[in-house]
Amino acid sequence: MIHKTIRIAVYLLLVHSLPFAYTQPHKSEWMRYSNPVEGGFDNDQLKMVKEQFSQMNSASYMVVHSGHVVLSLGDISRRFMCHSMRKSIMSAMYGIYVDKSKVNLYATLDELGIDDKRGLTTREKQARIHDLITARSGIYHPAAYEPRGMKENRPQRGSRRPGEEFFYNNWDFNVLVTILEQSAQINFFDATIRDLANPLGMQDLRREDMSFRYNPESDHPAYLFKMSTRDLARFGQLYLNKGAWRGQQIITESWVEKSTSAYSSDLPGFKNRGGYGYLWWVDQSTFSEPCYYASGLGGHRVFIFPRSKLVIVHNVNTYLNQFEREENINKLVQLTLDAKSKNEAPDPALELLTFEDKTPRKVKLSKRIFAQYQGDYQHPFFGKISVVPHNDNFFIKGNKLGSFRIFPLSKTEFFIEDVPELTLIFEPSSEKNAKGTAITKLSDERIPISFNLHY
Repeated sequence: MIHKTIRIAVYLLLVHSLPFAYTQPHKSEWMRYSNPVEGGFDNDQLKMVKEQFSQMNSASYMVVHSGHVVLSLGDISRRFMCHSMRKSIMSAMYGIYVDKSKVNLYATLDELGIDDKRGLTTREKQARIHDLITARSGIYHPAAYEPRGMKENRPQRGSRRPGEEFFYNNWDFNVLVTILEQSAQINFFDATIRDLANPLGMQDLRREDMSFRYNPESDHPAYLFKMSTRDLARFGQLYLNKGAWRGQQIITESWVEKSTSAYSSDLPGFKNRGGYGYLWWVDQSTFSEPCYYASGLGGHRVFIFPRSKLVIVHNVNTYLNQFEREENINKLVQLTLDAKSKNEAPDPALELLTFEDKTPRKVKLSKRIFAQYQGDYQHPFFGKISVVPHNDNFFIKGNKLGSFRIFPLSKTEFFIEDVPELTLIFEPSSEKNAKGTAITKLSDERIPISFNLHY
């Protein structure tokens, strides 16, 4: 373990000492290479990347080199669930508020007055923020948004001391939002918009795309995001730029270096991953060059390759329970690295990256029709779902579901923003389907095709 830790430290020293020029996309839109060859990429090898992508369950893929788009596949403007990529966003927010001296990484939970339902022990309260942000708290308390595998593999309470051992633990990650809001006196989601989304010019992230997920056994909620591929690429580019964006140091360079350094190399449950930093995964051996990355359930990734000045974002459609195997994602990424085989032109030709808005034309409905659909519905999996108006829009919302805008296609059928594969259908109640119930209808292949709410 000691030798492995030394190797990781040497790698990080090399990566962070590489010469670097700050780059970023156009103020409002991404610019792409008119010809990827001028960005140093081989077109024939990029065809192999596209072919690999077409054979996978991937929903979108975006490759950015020196701040310009090399390749974009799928709908890069569509907001997907971030799942655990949310944790790397939390790391960035801690970097901002540690720099403002609002947060002390070495404060203990006892000093911060942090507890939880059924109480933390005296020893557990000696865990520091640093232990939480590196997943080494030794606190194995039930947590919100905890997947089954994490719950089943969670060690026994009190079996480890704070800082003793790595365990990928949603309790650690969730309590960080409580601490940050309390210490910095902020609303976490509002601050994320103000401190990250707005300065980076994110095009798709809105306040409504963020929500908390609660668990009755814990006081500390999970903080969930829906983000587009192109906005995640801006987040990755910020880290590639060592925290700088258009002359502004949004996150300090030292925080970027610290947070993407490996503090753990023995990773129970994650044997194929090299190391873990401040809510970032660190990898020095999977690919032909080292990287660090954010990772989410099902195959969501934001990779940063400092040596090649590359940001790569991969998304899957977990709304429909689509997943992609890690080895296939790694193959796709390595093919992309292999395509970067030449030096880029000194002044490459660029063009605006455009895409077609696939939102269908909306139908106008009377307030009377909307009124009969408003209210609460009970779904067997998602629990309570509410249909509510807000300003000039209608939403479906739920603790497990999240929040989605809906647009009428007809009197009874609605388009669900970001989940176009599913149609929202309002149906009158009946003996079979009581008023206020909701069901998901599946195709013969067991793929969700509609969301039916009975009014």
